Amino acid sequence: MVTIGRIPPVAQAFFRPLRDHFAVRAWHHFWGLVLAITIGHGSTIDRLSKCLRGSTHRTNHGEFLWRSVWSETAVMQQIALDLLMSLYRKNGGPCYLILDDTQTLKRAKRMAGVGKLYHHATGKYGTGHTILKVCLYYRGVTIPWGSELWLKPHDAHKQDERFLKLTQLAACAIHNADLPAKLKVTVLFDAYYLCGVVADACGARGWHYIGVGKSNRNLVIDGVKHRLATYGRNLLRRKGRWCQAKGLRRTGTYRLAERIGFMTKLGEVKVVFSRRRNERKVLALVTDDLRASMRSVVSDYLKRWAVELLIKDQKQQLGLGDYRVRRYRAVVRHLHLVDVAYACLTHLAVKDHGAQGKKPEQKVLRLPSISQLKSRMRQMVWDDAVRDVAKHSHEKRTIRRLEKLLAA
Repeated sequence: MVTIGRIPPVAQAFFRPLRDHFAVRAWHHFWGLVLAITIGHGSTIDRLSKCLRGSTHRTNHGEFLWRSVWSETAVMQQIALDLLMSLYRKNGGPCYLILDDTQTLKRAKRMAGVGKLYHHATGKYGTGHTILKVCLYYRGVTIPWGSELWLKPHDAHKQDERFLKLTQLAACAIHNADLPAKLKVTVLFDAYYLCGVVADACGARGWHYIGVGKSNRNLVIDGVKHRLATYGRNLLRRKGRWCQAKGLRRTGTYRLAERIGFMTKLGEVKVVFSRRRNERKVLALVTDDLRASMRSVVSDYLKRWAVELLIKDQKQQLGLGDYRVRRYRAVVRHLHLVDVAYACLTHLAVKDHGAQGKKPEQKVLRLPSISQLKSRMRQMVWDDAVRDVAKHSHEKRTIRRLEKLLAA
């Protein structure tokens, strides 16, 4: 098993700006757990502690998650802003702030915030957590911004936290997103978050939004009320036209039509009705940017898929739902450590992209997958450990022979 004894040289530039947020002991716990997540197979405290060379008992890492004094939100947002600014170009295009939620099932009954929920992935009821995920998408790179654990009213009271609905939690995330003024920001979300609270938060920040209108919502045009589902289907059949729209990776063909009208609690909006070629489902994309073209609205909304890929990678590769801790603060910090690990791998990929002589003015970057980046990180940690052993060993010839055998 590859183990970590120090921060590898390739990752020191990522961790160096974060040092002032931590005390000495907390600092070693922080970078050790983050690096263990980037190379480990699972993110329980027990598994992570086994990836750390000379690590203390796993209970000490658990104590770090809920007792140490540091702001996980401030650390995560500093990382995101540093990475965002390293990618910034004048012609880099808009920056997307993307909101979505995910669920993790938990069997533990005494874990803070665990409650009954309908698990959409399995189609069954269970107990677990609902997590609000916020990320940035800029120049083809997904940057985690933060994770919020949603609490039901009685759980919020137990944890001495203010109860917020999931939409209110999303609105707070928009209000608190301190992004550079020189960036053109568009907020993307699904049908659940298309409400007055989230729309008002976007308006207060001066940002446009794009969301999906549910099929049973009404659009008022010239005083006449229309149901989105039937109206959009008929409009596409009569006046729709075929257009090419570019998503995350590929360009698709869509039949599009648009109308401007009023929606309850949203005011005047533009609705773009979209249907992919060879599919029957009609999507109603709602935006407050009345000047945006149909093609740009569809292309922008397709970027929302970045948060789905982020959640998938964090669950499958980084152990987003692997926490086995009881306290609320420990759960929240575990979620942020996973975000930091994802950002660390992304940081290495961006630096490697520039080191290999790729065009600096390239508008959209193509980075390796998280699984590939994890393998690369393991190799870097391994190489660093071998160099350290060779440096302090008197058997140079034996070390070189072992390196050749292991490489073979």
